[in-house]
Amino acid sequence: MVVLVHGLLRTHRSMRTAARAARRRGYAVINWHYASSRHGISDHAAALDRELGPTLAAAPGPVHFLTHSMGGIVVRAYLASSSPPHVGRVVMLGPPNEGNEIAQHLRHNHVFRWLMGQSGQELGIGVESVPRRLPAVDFELGVGAGARRRPALFGAWIGTPNDGMVSVAATRVAGMRDHVVIRGGHALLPANPRALRQAFAFFETGRFDRTIPGVVA
Repeated sequence: MVVLVHGLLRTHRSMRTAARAARRRGYAVINWHYASSRHGISDHAAALDRELGPTLAAAPGPVHFLTHSMGGIVVRAYLASSSPPHVGRVVMLGPPNEGNEIAQHLRHNHVFRWLMGQSGQELGIGVESVPRRLPAVDFELGVGAGARRRPALFGAWIGTPNDGMVSVAATRVAGMRDHVVIRGGHALLPANPRALRQAFAFFETGRFDRTIPGVVA
């Protein structure tokens, strides 16, 4: 089974390509939707446990997670507070594991606060940063970072290389098993065929496949 968790200001529709790819490989799929800009990250983690916990506990085999952006932080918070059985491997695409400089710079902007909600304000790099307060991971994690060819609008804030929203450096987290940098932008990582091939390689082997085209590092 593969559980898909989308990012901030996205819906389960953004993970449809990943869902189709997983089903073609024979996985049962749960494409979970949550109101990402409402409430905080810990609330989303609690909602995941409440809504999917019984189903995941009854799964006959390993339960893998494929996440995008803030979805990875939600799963980290979920696994830090719960001990679900059958957890398999986790692949995070473009996760702000070290927080996000854009969120930090815009945290006092009224439009940003209204649009991104509490979750967006928790993604910074200051004392309020939820990603930085979470413990090191203790599950099998592979992180796929994106890298754009063109300079990003917020590149001066987030540093290079980056995917337009999250720097490659900020995707790393203590305890991860593998890390790969893939050519592509942040928003389209869940539909990037090279990123999806890497995700399934990690689910199946516990490592990314450097022979797949599009690998930057």
